[in-house]
Amino acid sequence: MSKTKNVSKPPAGGTSRREQLRQQQAQAAREHKIRTWTTIGIAGVVLALIVGAVIWGITNSSTGTPSTASRNVATQDYALVIGEQDAPVTISIYQDYMCPYCGQFERANRDDLEALVADGTAKVELHLMNFLDPQSQGTNFSTRSANALVTVANAEPEYAMAFNAAIYDNQPGEGTSGLSDDELVALARGVGVSDAVSATFADLANADFVNGSNAAAYAAGIKSTPTVKINGEDFTGSQIFTAGALKSAVENAAG
Repeated sequence: MSKTKNVSKPPAGGTSRREQLRQQQAQAAREHKIRTWTTIGIAGVVLALIVGAVIWGITNSSTGTPSTASRNVATQDYALVIGEQDAPVTISIYQDYMCPYCGQFERANRDDLEALVADGTAKVELHLMNFLDPQSQGTNFSTRSANALVTVANAEPEYAMAFNAAIYDNQPGEGTSGLSDDELVALARGVGVSDAVSATFADLANADFVNGSNAAAYAAGIKSTPTVKINGEDFTGSQIFTAGALKSAVENAAG
């Protein structure tokens, strides 16, 4: 990823784009369940701290009814922060929904991230980016999809991360027009988001938040997606696409 080229690229040490996409397609074919990872609240323009609840469960039906477990959540710096605030490890994830490597990372690590937050080992900071808008044939898919997630997280947070997973399970190819607004609505409703909330996606009410999140990522020196950090240290290379590697690194960081 770069600000000038507006293309995604694999992390340093990763495999080739063709091989990554082949692995992504093979893994996607094995995915049959949508996991839910939900949080309450969205960050504002200034630093804010809000104590709330996060629900993280497993969705086993098309309605997306989640099992629940209480968690503390703070929202700050244009990021969704999920998990216990005193968790010993912070996992920061920078993603763009048009980036194929982001989808591969999410699918490979979904279950491990769920487990790490559920047992209090880690909290997750999710940073939404839209630098790949120019790669969606004028539809601004990166902004539209991220806006939709923010909309769900604000209104019906219990379905936010199930929706995140659904987008990645149906991720369009980079350079295509992406999913339409109607397709995003259908995915959201498929995991349980209400008609009233999903009907507002096209309003782009949270586009400014997405733009701010993208700008904050650039200001933080983010150069590629996905960028993953464990307690501020880069977690890089092809290992980020291997289930278990991130979990092991986080557990080592926790001590």
